Amino acid sequence: MRLALPAGLALAILFAAVPGRAAPKVWNQDWSVGERPLVRVRVDDAHVRIRRGPDGRVATRVEYELTTHGLVFGEGSPTVVFERSGNSIHIQARDPQSFGVIGAVNERYTVDVTVPREVELEIRSVDGAIDCDSLEGRIQFESGDGAIRAHGLKGSVEVMSGDGRVILDDLDGDLRARVGDGNVTVDGRFDVLELRSSDGRLDATARKGSKVTEAWSLESRDGSVVFRMPFNIAALLDARTRDGSLRVNLPIPSEGRERNAILGELNGGGPPLRLRTRDGSLTLALAE
Repeated sequence: MRLALPAGLALAILFAAVPGRAAPKVWNQDWSVGERPLVRVRVDDAHVRIRRGPDGRVATRVEYELTTHGLVFGEGSPTVVFERSGNSIHIQARDPQSFGVIGAVNERYTVDVTVPREVELEIRSVDGAIDCDSLEGRIQFESGDGAIRAHGLKGSVEVMSGDGRVILDDLDGDLRARVGDGNVTVDGRFDVLELRSSDGRLDATARKGSKVTEAWSLESRDGSVVFRMPFNIAALLDARTRDGSLRVNLPIPSEGRERNAILGELNGGGPPLRLRTRDGSLTLALAE
């Protein structure tokens, strides 16, 4: 005996097996700008890529492509807004809100922005990765859930991530980073260094020329901390781990050292160099 399926259910099953791909939607815009423009980017769920380009120009390309397997209700399209005020550019890319799918869906959503080498940059993503070329200026990255990667930044850099790894290398200047859940790996010449992770490993290398001009702080509540420093850095070292081993691979006297802590002056002392981990090992070593 054959069983008859309701017409609606049979139709849904039929369509679920047929993939559908809409043509990519593309938004392009470019502007002539003055020196050191302010560029703000706000996205929901998109991959943001910041590229270095010629002076005097900011350009952006937003691309969205949707592939579905199943029934699609409504027509979804992102909301993309470009605004300019003087030497400031504001780019918004919001998620589509007006469609539903019975089946599977795959979205490709990218925001590519080309900016001059010297720039004031503010990038905020609710759920998506951020990648950035070498730039100079005041730079802020914020991601609710996504990796943040950059190379060769110079100036003042601030990073906030709710859930995602942070990888920053060949930096020059000030770095302040706060991560909820994710590993942090940074490398560069620093004047200011502040790193904090609630749940993740901190791995930081301060290269030759780094100076503790004000207090530095590296802290992980639940994860190991590895810090490498130049041999001639001058600071008041205060390193402690509550529940983990302490490894000190530095040519410094053993005075002031305990099983889980070390306190002492490096090269005559200076501003505090504070390292903390509550649940994880703490390793101090010389940078190569």
